[in-house]
Amino acid sequence: MTDKHNLLKKLVYSGARDKNLIISDMVLDRISYELAVIKKLSFTDYFILFSRIIEICNGLNLLRSYGRNSAANSIVNYCLDITKINPIDENLIFERFINPKQKHLPDIDIDIPMGYQKSIIELLKQKYPEYYSYYIAFSPQINSDYIDVFYKNTAYKKHPCGIIITTKKLINSTFLHEEQEFYIATDGLNDPIFENKFDILELDYLNKLQLIANEIGDKYHPYKLPLNDKQVFNYFTTENLDDVFQFSAPSLKHIFAQFKPSSIQDLSIINSMLRPDPIDYIQTILDFKLNYNERFHWSDVRVSEILKETYGFLIYQETFLNLSREIAGLGFSEAEGWRRKIMKDKTKTESIAFKSLFVNGCRENSSLKEDEITSLTNLVTDSLPMAFQKAHSLPYSIIGYWGCYYKLYFRKQFDHAFKSNNKFQLF
Repeated sequence: MTDKHNLLKKLVYSGARDKNLIISDMVLDRISYELAVIKKLSFTDYFILFSRIIEICNGLNLLRSYGRNSAANSIVNYCLDITKINPIDENLIFERFINPKQKHLPDIDIDIPMGYQKSIIELLKQKYPEYYSYYIAFSPQINSDYIDVFYKNTAYKKHPCGIIITTKKLINSTFLHEEQEFYIATDGLNDPIFENKFDILELDYLNKLQLIANEIGDKYHPYKLPLNDKQVFNYFTTENLDDVFQFSAPSLKHIFAQFKPSSIQDLSIINSMLRPDPIDYIQTILDFKLNYNERFHWSDVRVSEILKETYGFLIYQETFLNLSREIAGLGFSEAEGWRRKIMKDKTKTESIAFKSLFVNGCRENSSLKEDEITSLTNLVTDSLPMAFQKAHSLPYSIIGYWGCYYKLYFRKQFDHAFKSNNKFQLF
């Protein structure tokens, strides 16, 4: 374990140098803390393997998203290039990714262009022959359009993105189909083999973007595009957003016209609200944004600072964790535990218990007035069930920004990529 952990540590600091990350005391403490938790929970091999998957992806120059789900909360993932957002810069919280008390492996998903999952796995095994891989087969589900695979006259469905990767060859519940080895999953939630499942998702949108980048030149590769172009943000408010990732719904034109996004963070806010219940609060967010400086004055300036990026409304799960720690004095791990309990609680008993804890914590750890504590507590508990992961919405909003950038500045190439059947191919 010590040798493996030293290898992971070396990979992390090597990646930090590659990203020109300044190793301040804050960064050093964060890296050291995350590595200590990973070592304690025996997750080291998992991160080493994922770093090798990314190594293969980068060797192929595959365009990937900046992150997916909760993985962007980790600076270890950032240094390993699994994600491309510095979590310290964005106030993202490691405990939203790994709770130090959890026993199961964290969930890391990556996005790659369509058609390259198989190539990545084959190249991984060629370079690191200690690994065995198995595609996942499961019993057919209603209305499932997944690929059919057959074994002993039984039709199974191929998992669209999950692959089992392990250092031990599996003997039971496996079969060969069209020269590919499959593992039959009968109970994914309780199957210990699923601890070795890696989700490598294929996005056709990334194919389109890479096709454009190949045509216009490396200078305009998505990773090199400025993320603060005012004309691009203005385009969101005035033009047709067909084929702009995450933002192509016609109803968004009205929202963008009022919201007038001026940053990736603004796009992320809108992206986070595009769900059945939260979307009803879009107008509230618009009002909050227009009047934030005049309407929101908290006697404890830390509340204002934490809520400033979302204009006074609780939109992100990470914001809940930051408020719980900074204002109510809870640890991130404890607050994340409460978040999970509240999200599952249909009787509201957990929410009531948390309210009491939060109120007492604010009284002890903040300078808020009593009426402000009540307002903040209600905001936190009422909004939490609708809160979304910033670690997911921010990276996915960047993909939408890339698409909008190309549509504005390289319309001919954009239309060619999205209106034709061209496919990006590496080999």
